[in-house]
Amino acid sequence: MCFRSAVLALSLIVAAPAGLASAQGMERMIVTANRVDASAMRSAPAVYRRIPADFVLVAVTFQSATRDEGERQQELETMFKRLKSKAAQADGIDLSGGKLGSSTADIETVLFTDIYASDYNGTGRFTLTLSVDTREGESFEKLVGRAEDFVNTIKIEGRSEAYLGDEQFIGARDVTKHRADLIADIAKEVASLRTLFGMTGSSVTLTGLENRIITQPSGPLELEIFIPYTLVLETGS
Repeated sequence: MCFRSAVLALSLIVAAPAGLASAQGMERMIVTANRVDASAMRSAPAVYRRIPADFVLVAVTFQSATRDEGERQQELETMFKRLKSKAAQADGIDLSGGKLGSSTADIETVLFTDIYASDYNGTGRFTLTLSVDTREGESFEKLVGRAEDFVNTIKIEGRSEAYLGDEQFIGARDVTKHRADLIADIAKEVASLRTLFGMTGSSVTLTGLENRIITQPSGPLELEIFIPYTLVLETGS
């Protein structure tokens, strides 16, 4: 299996339900293996938490330059079936359709004819999304290497070849389970402020606690989560 070299990049995606789902409005930013693009991050309030990412999403593309159009399409349809079969048997690896970072579709609803395309140079290709679960203590580079190894195990057909996309997305499942902990942390912060500035003659006003949890990368395989609240402290004269 041939892999094209690619610059590793990383973005965020929030886990979506199965089936076609729009990713419009999701917070997204680019993260490389050793830095976070701070200019794309939202400013977190005083209270936030950091959690490990549960998975990494990456586009996997198969292409073939076989001259005969019929043979070219047949080669790639065979690779499509082999990829689906391999992913179904793999632990911690899932396959889906849709466009990485924009939408997702259950792989069982995806037809080869829906994703196959051929350009004017006579190269045919299809692209799907590979989801790879993270492992405790595993680096980003090793995880991507695991994704490459997975694709490399698929038997090649004809002149087809595969490559991973140059942008990856990280995400966490069931982020809402952290809401209670975040609220408790905010309550402790309020209590601390009132103790520091005096229980009498000071007041704390909180707004925005009804907002959904914001999730954004703080590292290659780490996420920063917070509720975008506003805190106003008033002290007596």
